[in-house]
Amino acid sequence: MSTNTKVIKRYFRSLFDLKGSQEDETITDKEVREGVIFKGKNLWLLAFAIFISCIGLNINSKAAVIGAMIISPLMGPIFGIGFSLGVSDLDLLKVSIQNAVRIVLISLLVATIYYLITPYAIPTDELLSFSHPTIFDVLLAFLGGMAGFIAISRHNGTQVLIGVAVATSCIPPLCTASFGLATLQWEYFVGGLYTYFINALFICVGSYIIVKYLKFKPHSSNNVKNVNSWFGILIFLAIIPAVYLAYNFAVANIFTAKANQFVTNEIDAKYHVVQTKIDDKSKLIEVDVMVEQYDDLLQSVVEKKLDNYGIQNAKLKIYQTIEARKTNRQEFEKLSTEIEVLKKEIKQLKVSK
Repeated sequence: MSTNTKVIKRYFRSLFDLKGSQEDETITDKEVREGVIFKGKNLWLLAFAIFISCIGLNINSKAAVIGAMIISPLMGPIFGIGFSLGVSDLDLLKVSIQNAVRIVLISLLVATIYYLITPYAIPTDELLSFSHPTIFDVLLAFLGGMAGFIAISRHNGTQVLIGVAVATSCIPPLCTASFGLATLQWEYFVGGLYTYFINALFICVGSYIIVKYLKFKPHSSNNVKNVNSWFGILIFLAIIPAVYLAYNFAVANIFTAKANQFVTNEIDAKYHVVQTKIDDKSKLIEVDVMVEQYDDLLQSVVEKKLDNYGIQNAKLKIYQTIEARKTNRQEFEKLSTEIEVLKKEIKQLKVSK
């Protein structure tokens, strides 16, 4: 290997080195263990965060939801699971799982109470967005887990952890699940729980990889190979629905984009489109247009052009509204004609007398 190559390699190694700024392992271990325990202050903070998030989801306020994620302390047990797997600490793993379950139960209880007592327990766009996770949520959680544990292993990583809490969105899905529980809408309940579970799981995976990369010393000589194997199976099973939902999400977006392009090029360019509704599930395109006079052939002529946009299976409904000004003008002309006829008749009657 040439000298220049060695210099370049050394430069990039120093540039991306994580171990140089890493704090002592005992300090990181202490921070993780303190974050895992969930009582007292953390319990109150979680309750407040849940209420704030519920209100934000209720009124479609992204600011309130983000604020709830920032003050929420529920990341501790999640990082604890990933760390304990990485350092083969089964006792810490048990405590972390117990506290993670406790967080879910408390969050569901608090949020369900809110949705039972509020008169505004209605489904909103924000609620719906946290009930259908995809592979992109998996990627966010995974990268967030890695970034989060890098921050934990540094001396000043608080700001990064706040960013991770916002990016991975663990609080809102629990509120969504509670909304489903309170209103007996099981799609929201299952979707919210699954979203939270998949976010938490892949935060654990990301943190586990960083623990291994930083080569933390094992805390026990016990073989945790079986535990890691079950963890791997759980990851595989959890990711399958997310991949399926991501596929459906992509198909729906592609259909909507093609439908919008079709309406713009084939209808809006020739007629005045008042309103367009596109339902990606039923493949229905509804268009309201303003016309001067009703055209019996409009629907069939435009329908033939669906093939050009790759949406030949779509259902098209065009509603025609006759332009009011045209109608009013025709009525005015008709009335004027009738008035002129009446004037002539009156004039004739006067002459005859």
